[in-house]
This record gives sequence, structure tokens and C-alpha cells, in this order.
Amino acid sequence: MMPRALRTVILAALVAGACASTLEVVELTSKGPSAEDLHRERFLAINGRSPTFDEKRRFEAEVEERVFTYLRQHPELEQTTRYSEFRFWWQVTTGSTRDEVLVLLQEPTEQTIDPARMAALAERQWPEIQDKVREAWLYAPRWTVYF
Repeated sequence: MMPRALRTVILAALVAGACASTLEVVELTSKGPSAEDLHRERFLAINGRSPTFDEKRRFEAEVEERVFTYLRQHPELEQTTRYSEFRFWWQVTTGSTRDEVLVLLQEPTEQTIDPARMAALAERQWPEIQDKVREAWLYAPRWTVYF
């Protein structure tokens, strides 16, 4: 029997590809996207360019504030193995809670609890994770985070 915490947190983040036409491999990973990586990808998709220095600093200040606020409200996170990834790298990892993912990545592009949709997203990884996941959050253009 898996520990309760492991069942209620992210099993893995799947990489579907940098973009649909260039990478078609789905990988099961223990680390998902970082807030910075996802911001850069979103910004590029929306604006057609990378963020300027000032835009990047503004984003970093916003993430820092969200992270510090969350850590003040949840000091128990400091005692976990994922603390460094959350606090310093702003990265989703196996074990991250839904709230932690929201703090780092904000709202997903799509959420699903449909097993057929999750199976399609996970592709060949589905048999390995199907009994452990209950929900998937999609972050365009290439990340799926499972809980």
C-alpha cells in the first residue's frame, strides 16, 4: 500500500514534447516544469518573443511572493525532501501537492478526471500509472501533471 501522501500528490509529470511537431515522445519523469520555464514558454507563445529583463524580474518577484506566502502558511514543507525544489528552483516534483503546483505554475490550461483522456495523454506510460492517478492538469505547450 502506498503512503497517503504519495497517493494524493503528483505521481509524475509527463513530457509530451517541446512542441507537437518536434518531439513526440512521452516520458515519465520525477521532476516537472519550473515556474520560470513555463513562464518563458507561455510568454513566447503569446508575444512571439522572450521576456525582457524587466518583465522577467517582475515575474520573479511575483513568484517569490507567492512562494514565501505559501511557506509562511505551511512551515511543515521545510521538513520535506521537495523543499529545495519548491523554495529555490520553483519546480514541481513528485510529491508536490495541488496547492504547491498552483503556487508555482498557477492555473492549468485544462484539468481532467476522465480516464480515457488521461490514458491518451500518458500514451505508453498509462499502464504504469493508471492505478495511481485520479486527475491530470495540462500546462501548454507540453506538460501534464498527474495527481
